[in-house]
Amino acid sequence: MELYQLRTFVTVADTGNLTKAAERLFTSQPAVSAHVKALEEELETKLFDRTPKGMRLTENGSVLREKAQLVLNAGNDLKLKAKTLQGILTGQAKIGLNADAEYLLLAKWHNSLVSKYPQLKIQLTQGTSIELVKKLSISSLDVSFFSGDTDYDELEFITLCTTQAVIAAAPKWADQLKDADTNDLANLPWIYPEPLCIYHKLIRNIFANTENKPSMITSSAAEDSTNALLRAGAGLAFIRDDEADTMLKKGEIVVWSGDAFSLPLRFAYLKSRKNDPIVKALIETIVGTFTESYSSQLNFGV
Repeated sequence: MELYQLRTFVTVADTGNLTKAAERLFTSQPAVSAHVKALEEELETKLFDRTPKGMRLTENGSVLREKAQLVLNAGNDLKLKAKTLQGILTGQAKIGLNADAEYLLLAKWHNSLVSKYPQLKIQLTQGTSIELVKKLSISSLDVSFFSGDTDYDELEFITLCTTQAVIAAAPKWADQLKDADTNDLANLPWIYPEPLCIYHKLIRNIFANTENKPSMITSSAAEDSTNALLRAGAGLAFIRDDEADTMLKKGEIVVWSGDAFSLPLRFAYLKSRKNDPIVKALIETIVGTFTESYSSQLNFGV
């Protein structure tokens, strides 16, 4: 089998569509089909079910997709090592972003990466913490920011900084929030975060001992959607204190006067790739940027 066949296989698996895969690979749809067919014949295994909605991985295909990614990663590592021995770092750095650019100090570390490694291409992927950590676990990303906890034992992470989360609502809820205790808060509608988000954990914790549990009026996986619903008066939600400050100044929200809650921002990578040249460069540059701003908070963990 050839690396280009494996690359085609993984791309079709990721896009679920022959045409989209061909566009991403800068080739034709017949060529993509031929690569997949040749690989299936060599492996003597059906990799996809052809459906009206596109290409769907078979059970065997799902297992082999991860193996194929590992082979491609190994090939890329070989190329990178050769370049590194020449003192040149090339290739593509795939970085997951789970929050806004300002909070993640994007401009600062991006400028440093471009300056230090001018031949390194940088690909930024925006998503929720859950989505990004999953992609990281199968090497679709090199590193990723995330908030909260992770159940992936193969990942190692660094806590970059710890901010605060507050409970906020639109001004129409001001009277209900004034002097409210947790039982009062539980009787108000909530905009729920994704299940593994740290905000979801905070909600469970603060209402663990209340008689009533909060009512979920809607669920939102993205911060911008949550903030929009918050301003529109849909219900209460957790947001970062820096976001709250901005909206408070505009009169868009009110904030509960009770406790604020710890909110760690973390930076993760695969333990097995800790010494990968690109991962090492990203750790050094991105973590270094946060160290300059939050030196007293930086912590390593697994």
